[in-house]
Amino acid sequence: MLITADRDVAAPLFELIGDNLHLPLEHYEYFIEPGSDSALSEALDQITFIIYGNLRNARYFLEWVESQGKLGSVQKKINLVHDRAAASFLEKESIPAILPRENARPIDILEFLLRISKEGSTLYPTKDNRTEEMPGLLQELEMPVSEYTVCREVTVSGELLAEYRKKISEKQFDSILIHNRSSLTRMKTAFPDLNLSEFKLIAGSQGVAEKLAEDGLEPVVRAHGTWHSIAMAIQEIR
Repeated sequence: MLITADRDVAAPLFELIGDNLHLPLEHYEYFIEPGSDSALSEALDQITFIIYGNLRNARYFLEWVESQGKLGSVQKKINLVHDRAAASFLEKESIPAILPRENARPIDILEFLLRISKEGSTLYPTKDNRTEEMPGLLQELEMPVSEYTVCREVTVSGELLAEYRKKISEKQFDSILIHNRSSLTRMKTAFPDLNLSEFKLIAGSQGVAEKLAEDGLEPVVRAHGTWHSIAMAIQEIR
């Protein structure tokens, strides 16, 4: 199976199904918004909760934490994660991580927060120019939340792309995971000669299935937008 998702973002999937043919078209680098460094450093002591949407967000946030010498402060927060991969990463840094349930969705994190407290501010490390569900849910409940950019997407190098295309031309796979709508656009751009109709397609969500339908393509199975549901969908066709 061809998978193009970032390893850290899709960590829960890789834990369940392995790498397959992994050619990531999403690459990231550490990035802090200009001028926000000192503001967050000063405000961190007032933060009660930190929520990590995935392993990528956790990894880059910890890079900032270590650069500021703030590890001790973060260890005292209530650190919430969506999956086991992020929890394991934080715990290696001696940061206690709470996973409300296996393969937690944003609503699971929110329900946990409401059970323990509605008081206190939340910090949400995230990617540049990215809207995520969790901060929006907190804002709807008028719970204070601050999104903090810790990374940004970068373009795949021409050299790496040439290597990817060589592997694609060898066609050592019979199925393709389209994990989100953007991944379909990236794939068509990176591999213009790839005829998707020749492969079994796994749609990561209903939105992906609708996007495929616009190109006259029908997935063999549809997941429900989470990495766990994608893994289950993949197992259905194996």
